[in-house]
Amino acid sequence: MSLRSFRGAGFSGFIVALAAACGGNVFNQKDDGGSAGAASTAGSSSKGGSTSTGGKPSKGGSSTTGGSSATGGSSATAGTGGVNCAAVDCADPVCANGAVPVTPAGQCCPQCPSTQTGCTNVECQPVMACDKNHTLSQPPGACCQGCMPNPGQIACPEIACPTSDCPLGYIRADRVGGCCSECVPDALFCNDDSECLVADRPRACCGCPEAVNQRQYDADPCWSSTAEPRPIPMSCYPQFMCNVVCGPCPAPPDVRCAGNHCKDIGLE
Repeated sequence: MSLRSFRGAGFSGFIVALAAACGGNVFNQKDDGGSAGAASTAGSSSKGGSTSTGGKPSKGGSSTTGGSSATGGSSATAGTGGVNCAAVDCADPVCANGAVPVTPAGQCCPQCPSTQTGCTNVECQPVMACDKNHTLSQPPGACCQGCMPNPGQIACPEIACPTSDCPLGYIRADRVGGCCSECVPDALFCNDDSECLVADRPRACCGCPEAVNQRQYDADPCWSSTAEPRPIPMSCYPQFMCNVVCGPCPAPPDVRCAGNHCKDIGLE
């Protein structure tokens, strides 16, 4: 073998040996790199998966738990706790004295307005002093006191009587023996028909049942209702009776509360 051939063969052998050695390292690196690459890839996928975990859609999806705001939406259920007025069949009430039905707040159906009773809505007029023809008093059944005319002692001026009404709880004095130019406490003041009744009492002379209001009836035990009679104390009976034959009484009056005054509407 020539020196050149030896050198070529030696060079070639060196190259092969070097290639084998290097090739082994390259393979191992490729293999290790491949498995390492796979691990890194898998790791990156798990790491990427951790991004999905970091995204935590299920935990974020616990916004569905936060979606318990839908439970808060149970306010809608609370809203349905009220009555649906569209499904309520209301009656049409007929109120006393022509009062107009009203629907209270929070209710579905109209109701008759509550009527004032007693003297709660009456404002009494101040009284300074009464002249000699009047006496300061409060008639049974009246809400206020005032200067009441003394029977037979009133000389009314010849003036045109006013058409204006007296304050609530008062009437024109000409109904009780006074003058039409003054107002006096009304002993038959009322707000509703239920406050008026027909009653009778023992008298020294002739008399018939008449209209009274409930306050007067409660204050004076000598009255007895014609509809529901009650016992009358002996002190109510007069000691002397007039020597007159009394005629029969007419039919009991039909008493109503008209213009805040108990009256017999059959006489109108």
